[in-house]
Amino acid sequence: SAFSTWEKELHKMVFDPRYLLLTSDQRKQVFDQFVKSRLKDEYREKKSKKQKAQEEFKLLLEEAKITSRSTFKEFCGRYRGDQRFHTVNRKKEQKVLFNQFIKSLKKRDKDIKDGLKKMR
Repeated sequence: SAFSTWEKELHKMVFDPRYLLLTSDQRKQVFDQFVKSRLKDEYREKKSKKQKAQEEFKLLLEEAKITSRSTFKEFCGRYRGDQRFHTVNRKKEQKVLFNQFIKSLKKRDKDIKDGLKKMR
């Protein structure tokens, strides 16, 4: 694990023949490098998973029949059964994504309205 310590993992490594190929300092250094590398990998995986979940949720928003006047409560009631609704676990995050989407719909509506005014 990326959050483990040298002391916790030492007993697992001492019987491995490769353990004796390095000096004590080298072993600790290699372990520290491994932990840092593993931590970065886990962080990237978590970030990627979160991004994918947000993309799925945004796709649901785009496919949903909602308008710039729709509310988050209405959206939740209507699409709670959709699997993509649950990809973003935290309600707060769902609400932020919903509000961003509604904001973009309002901007689009305003742009259309302004365009129609210019045509007159």
